Amino acid sequence: MAGQRNDYGKRSQHSQSDYGGGKRRNPGDDPSDQNTITNEDTVYRYLCPLRKIGSIIGKGGEIAKQLRADSKSNIRISEAMPGYDERIVTIYSSSEETNVFGETGEYVCPAQDALFMVHDRVIAEDLNNAAAEEEEGEDRFGEVQQVTVRMLVPADQIGCVIGKGGQVIQNIRSETCAQIRITKDDHLPPLALSIDELLLVRGFFSFCFSCYCIIPELKFLLRFI
Repeated sequence: MAGQRNDYGKRSQHSQSDYGGGKRRNPGDDPSDQNTITNEDTVYRYLCPLRKIGSIIGKGGEIAKQLRADSKSNIRISEAMPGYDERIVTIYSSSEETNVFGETGEYVCPAQDALFMVHDRVIAEDLNNAAAEEEEGEDRFGEVQQVTVRMLVPADQIGCVIGKGGQVIQNIRSETCAQIRITKDDHLPPLALSIDELLLVRGFFSFCFSCYCIIPELKFLLRFI
């Protein structure tokens, strides 16, 4: 998802660098110093529930620092907004595919690698709880749980997911079996920019069978953004 230079209108309290348009600082700068995003960067804006934000920040920011180091990407987290239960995690890097994705041998850009690392940490507690309940012998045969990703995407990029007449999004739903919704305007969270649309991807994992954890669905979807 390459960064875009745009007019942010009524939500101008957000920096233009949320989607690109600035110059990168010196390569030797500390990643936590919020390097400016450029138009050539890949940028993801992941919405993290407040109750899960500690899982990607850690005490003294240690987890966030480790995520940056492991993925070789930049990660910054918005301030909490009173009355709102999510924070934006902005993840960005060069678009060059240099990171090996898991054990697949496939290469992805650092930002995409970091996005999956962040998502893994956000849902880890839910997966651990599910595994513990299964070990305790609870009868959950055939029961499935939903895993959800909420991301903010510029309107000029979301069209790539929808496609002409909605054909692309229908094909993605068919290929991944995930639920995919796109909303805008009044349905946007208060942290969104005026150019944003909300992308919601919901998949399933089973307590008794293979766990999708939505990564395959999300990875497939990101090819269109």
